[in-house]
Parts: sequence; structure tokens; C-alpha cells
Amino acid sequence: MALAACGGGDSAAVVSQPVQIGATPTPSPTPTPSPTPTPSAPAQTAADQMILGVQTHFSQGWGLDSLDKSDDIGTRLLRDEMPWSFGEKTKGSISFTDATAQKLDSACDRGFKLILTEIPTHDAYDGGSFVYSAGAQAAFATYVKAVADRWGGCIAAFEIGNEINGGNQLSFPSGYDPNETVVALMKAVHDAVKPSHPGIAILGGSTNMIGTGFQKNLFDAGMLKYVDGVAVHPYSRHADGLPLELARLRSTIDSYSSDAEIWATEFGHDTSDFDEAAAQALKSVTLMSAAHVDVAVWYALIEEQWYPNFGLYSGGAKRPMAHAIDFAQRSLLTRGRATQVDVGDDMIFAYRFGSDATVIWGAPQTLSVSGATGAYDYKGQALANAGSIEISPRPVVIMGNITIRAGTSGMVADTVMQYGRDAWKYFARNASGAYDELGYRTRWYDSVFMSDWDGTLALKATGGVPARTGSDPMRVVWRYTAPKAMQVTVKGCFAKSSSGDGIDVSISRNGTVSTSEIVSSGQKILRTDLSLAQGDRVEFVAGPNQTYGGDDFSFRGRIYLQGQAGSVACP
Repeated sequence: MALAACGGGDSAAVVSQPVQIGATPTPSPTPTPSPTPTPSAPAQTAADQMILGVQTHFSQGWGLDSLDKSDDIGTRLLRDEMPWSFGEKTKGSISFTDATAQKLDSACDRGFKLILTEIPTHDAYDGGSFVYSAGAQAAFATYVKAVADRWGGCIAAFEIGNEINGGNQLSFPSGYDPNETVVALMKAVHDAVKPSHPGIAILGGSTNMIGTGFQKNLFDAGMLKYVDGVAVHPYSRHADGLPLELARLRSTIDSYSSDAEIWATEFGHDTSDFDEAAAQALKSVTLMSAAHVDVAVWYALIEEQWYPNFGLYSGGAKRPMAHAIDFAQRSLLTRGRATQVDVGDDMIFAYRFGSDATVIWGAPQTLSVSGATGAYDYKGQALANAGSIEISPRPVVIMGNITIRAGTSGMVADTVMQYGRDAWKYFARNASGAYDELGYRTRWYDSVFMSDWDGTLALKATGGVPARTGSDPMRVVWRYTAPKAMQVTVKGCFAKSSSGDGIDVSISRNGTVSTSEIVSSGQKILRTDLSLAQGDRVEFVAGPNQTYGGDDFSFRGRIYLQGQAGSVACP
């Protein structure tokens, strides 16, 4: 790739046999205790690995101290901008003499690689809109070629446009088909840049979130012939939905017989709980690597007024997310691709980097580990006892060619961690009580589970939306089927805004409601104790209250063994 040179069961039961994780054991020195350990990395960078970068904004006045901060966390790839209007202040005359150009020079002189986002708008062309006429598109392509000529091998990629599935960017005059117009622009850029700069990747279809439904229209119009990669911005509160969405995008690209890469040119987790954001960051990096994402860029390096929760640095202080990114960059990604490991328990999630680094999270329990040379939390901080590891929904990393034996956990099932996995089935239920199993479908901004019965109803990793009204409800259903007899405590956290008149939520066993509430705004936790026989169905159900609209909600459900119930928080 372009940046190679840049630096089992449904319950949480005891695993009856230890599970070895890793290749044939080979000596592996213990990583240096951290907060940011130096691992026993391969002698040279692995050829097949995901590259991590960070967003900077030199074009918005950021200082060169950003380079020091990026160095400090081991990222050598920066995403920034060289705006068209900066380099072509007078129509038809291109020069690079402003402060942004000088800062890009400094970054290149220090060995950084650049992803440059080039927005195809300029007041002198097509009235300042996203360029659509052949002449304006040619002028933009000429400008991008001039940028390529100016910074040459320092540029890893051009991202053409930014989140073009939002903001009504593709509103063109009559006679211009949006998809064909975008593809014409991508062809113009490709034909201008590629002959003299074949090593610069051209990225197209930049979407807010993973907009496979939007991008498919561009693929149909021929975009994949002119790009090296597809750009997505998979922002999420929780990382657990990434595998399904990325697999759907990858399979969609493959269906066009294209080998275009996936570049996550922005990602991040919006929460003021920075430890939680750091945990999700490590999960995202792991899951994206396993899904064969080629490049992932954290947004952003420094705290911004408009997005206060995303900055890896606040002033000069490193936030927990910075430590997580540093740890992943130096200690995991250099080993190669993450691959999922089956440990025989679908409430334990394990991914191995190389032969001797395993990221694990799941239902809270104690793992007995042999062969470990070290263990770390999600921020790269050393854990005291690598032979006995406490896991939770926040990941830990164990070094070495290890064998693990799972312990026991009171948590039986979780709707977020097990999203899209066999433990849960998803349905729409109509007013007469009939069920329609949901199918996974692409949309403009995402991919979600939907029903053939109603196009409004949807279910995703962290919530959903029912359809219709209280007199003709179409309810969204999470169903768990008990693999054996057990006594359980079922808990669900539902949350929504104050829009609309609320949602009607319940927990049922075999269709009989055990507890229910109306959630009009804020959060509501439902709890009930149930006695389950093998094959019994536990359902979390959400439908409209009375009126239509404003019914989107967040949700997380958990099932615990009675007497061992922990908390459940809304995602």
C-alpha cells in the first residue's frame, strides 16, 4: 500500500480447556514497562499493517508544535489541507507562498507523510459551489496536480472532498447528475495526477460515517476506476458496530471487482469520559485492523473549541486517548494485521497482532494466563500480574505466546458487545404480534438492520427507532434465546431526547411482558428477574407511544445470572 514506508456458546460459561493464542512459541522479550511500552516489534515494519495518523489543521492556523506532539505519540502521518483558494488566490495563477505552505514544508522536512483534503470549491469557479462544469473541474484537477508537483513524495494521498454525503454539497444545476458529476471530477483528478505521481493515492467518496449506501451510487457511476481508496469517517460512541459495517463496505467494493482500499480518514469517540474514549480507541484500532482498513486517522490531535472531546492533547497535556493511540502505534500495529481468535466463549473477544500480542475484552471475569511476558491496560500501562488478568468491556493487551483459561462471569449476554453475533436475533413486530426478522442494509450514512414491513424501523449497535403510531405500532425487538435453563436478571437502559411523545419499552419472556415503561425523555432502566428454561426467549421491545416521530432511542441490554447482576448504562 501507499504508506508501507511510513514508519462458541451463548452463555459466559467456564472454558473447559485452555486456549492457546499465538503461533509456535518463540522467544519474545518483555516490553518495557510503560505508560507507553516499546514492544518486541519486528525488525522492520510489517508489510501488511494498518497505518495510524492524526488530523492537524495548519490551514486553520495551528502551530508547528503539532509536529512535536505527533512525534510524541509515534504518528508519522498527518491529515491536513492545502485549500484551493490559498494556492490560487487569483484565478489561473497558482503559487504556494502562504503560512500553510510553509508549515507543510516543515512537516515534509521532518519526514512526515501527508493526507491532503482538497475541497473542490473556489469562489472563482461555478459560483463557489462544488465544481460541476467541465472547465471548473479541469481547473481543480490542475490545482491538485500543482500541489502534487510541489510536495511530491511527501504526499501519501489526496482526499477529494470531505463528507460529501452531508450538507447538500452535491446540489447541482439541472442536467448534472450528482453521481456522474462526482465521478467526472474524480476522473479529472486521476488523469491529472497519476501519470506523474503514481505513488499518491486518490481517495474518493468521502463520507460522514460509513456511508455505503451513498457510496454505492458512486460505484455504480464508475468511481472505483479512478480511485485507489474509499474514504470513510466512522465516528461512534462504541466501536462494536465496526466489523459489520466495514465488512459490508468491503463486500460492496469487492462486488465491483475492485481492489480499492478503505481509508478511515477521520475517526473518534465523542465522550467526556476520556478513559472510556481511550478504551474505545484501542478497540476501534483493533477492529479496523482486523477488517483490513489500510489507514485510520484520529480526529484530532489538539482539542478544538467546536469538538472539545476529541483532542488527543488539551493544551500541552496528553489525554488518555493519546496514550492509547501511542500504545497501538508502537506496540501493536507494527506487528501486522489483527486477526480474531476464537476462545470458545462468545462473551470474550480476542484479537492477535502478529504472534505475541493479544487484545482482549468481554464479560467481566478473571483469565488465567500462561506464557505471558507482560500485560497492559488500554492506555499501555503495565498490569501487575500477567498470569491473572481481569477483563471487562474495556480491552487489555497480553504479550507473549499465551494460553488462557476463562473464568466465570455473571454476565450472560450484552446487546452492544454481541451486536450482529449469533447470540441475538432482531425483529420487527407488528400490531397483530407477527414478527419479521430484520436484514442488514446500507443507507446514506450507515448500515443497519431494517424490516421489509416498514422503511422507518431500524436497529443498530447502540439503539434503534420503531415505526408508526400507538394504534398501529411497529416495534423493534432484540431477542436472546436461552441455551440452557438458568435464573437471570435482565436489565435494559433506554434513552431518548425530548422530541416526540416518547417510546413504549418492555422486557418479555416468551411473549409475556414482565416489565414496561414509557420513556419520554432522558434515561430509564428496566429490570426484571426471570426463570428461563432452555429455548426460552427474552425480548427487549421498543415501540411508539401514541404519535409518530421523534422516536429514535439509545439502548443497551444485559442479561446476568441472578445474584450477580452488575450495572447497565445507556450507550
